[in-house]
Amino acid sequence: MSNLGLIINREYSSRVKKKSFLLLTLLVPLLAVGFMFGAMWLTQEKDKKVNVLIADPTGWCNAEIYQNPNDNTNKNIVFSFYENNIDSVDVFMTGKQFQEYDILVSLNEKVPSNRRVPVFYREQPSLKTEHYIQNRVEARLMEYFALKKTSISKEQYREIKQPFDFKFLDGNDPTGSDYSNEQAGVGFSFAILTYMFIFIYSMQVMRGVIEEKTNRVIEILISSVKPFQLMMGKIIGIGLVGLTQFVIWLVLSGIGMMVIRMFIFTDMNDPSNWNVDAMNSGSIEPNIATQSSELVYLFFEAINWPLMLISFVIYFIGGFLLYSAIFAAIGAMVDSETDTQQLVLPVTAPLILGYIVAAMMISNPSSEIGTWFSMIPFTSPVVMMVRIAQGTLEGEFWQYIVSVVLLFGTFLATTWLAAKIYRVGILMYGKKASWKEVMKWIRYK
Repeated sequence: MSNLGLIINREYSSRVKKKSFLLLTLLVPLLAVGFMFGAMWLTQEKDKKVNVLIADPTGWCNAEIYQNPNDNTNKNIVFSFYENNIDSVDVFMTGKQFQEYDILVSLNEKVPSNRRVPVFYREQPSLKTEHYIQNRVEARLMEYFALKKTSISKEQYREIKQPFDFKFLDGNDPTGSDYSNEQAGVGFSFAILTYMFIFIYSMQVMRGVIEEKTNRVIEILISSVKPFQLMMGKIIGIGLVGLTQFVIWLVLSGIGMMVIRMFIFTDMNDPSNWNVDAMNSGSIEPNIATQSSELVYLFFEAINWPLMLISFVIYFIGGFLLYSAIFAAIGAMVDSETDTQQLVLPVTAPLILGYIVAAMMISNPSSEIGTWFSMIPFTSPVVMMVRIAQGTLEGEFWQYIVSVVLLFGTFLATTWLAAKIYRVGILMYGKKASWKEVMKWIRYK
């Protein structure tokens, strides 16, 4: 085996055999699958029964609540009416005749003037329940005052008040589903994962260089191998550790998701629950099954997983090689990790900037800034993952090719510079290198 192969094998095996590596590698997929399971479970969880008492001494609601005839949701929220005023919230909380009610809506005489409706609860309701109660009571009050001041009928008013459902769809695929925000969220998750992998494993390269330098092990190693081989062996070995961890995460997470889909949420495999077009057109009302199927559709259909996973590997490799070469050079320039703080910040600034741009693209996927930053090598590993998930590369795939070519081309250039710094700095002790000296190392032949 060549010297480079020996170094790669040493860096790889010494890290994958650590207990911390094994524990983290097994724990993260379990947490990820648990999170997905929790998200799917919450979409299926039924709301508990809530009894709402509306104190309406003025008779504005006329003992009825506004109901959408096509709305079959929240059947567990039951409205009752009280024709007298409830003097205080204490009366509601302690009165025996009110103990069966969970929420009190007080329509006092000040409501028309201050537009404020006090609502008291015994136990904090869900946000969904709060919105439902507010929307139904508000709609009934608006209906009452509109009919009182005009001559239209209740049926005419309800026809006028029917909301319009705006759907923003891709003109190139008008029959498709609008999951842009959810897709952006998945892409941003991959952007965070790419950012973390690049930063964590590049820091490991730098720490490894500093450790060998401070322990004077490097003097023994450099007598047997060339500095470039030593640097590249460390970079490739640690990079393979990252890829190994990702592959294990991918396999375990995939198995976990399939188990959830096949054995826990068995109704999700029924094609009749996957009527996404009907849900988007408004011809059917969302229910427990359709909410779950939307989440399943997002995870299993709306995302181009082969392209996402392949791109993650490509951009992790390219981004890691690019940044790890720079971090290796930084490790060679200093004698201790405390000296790296001022040098690491300028290097990691582009990664942080890429993270910020990736977050911005969730609300503005077609921004020019996102397009440019997805091709700039120092930010593309993070930003491009969001664009791939959102599907904004359709018709612009040449940008993807340019991005990859620039990333690996920049890696070659930075590796050449880093190798020149590394070969001199690795044997420098007791002196903090200035940028002027570093420039001399680069020019040194």
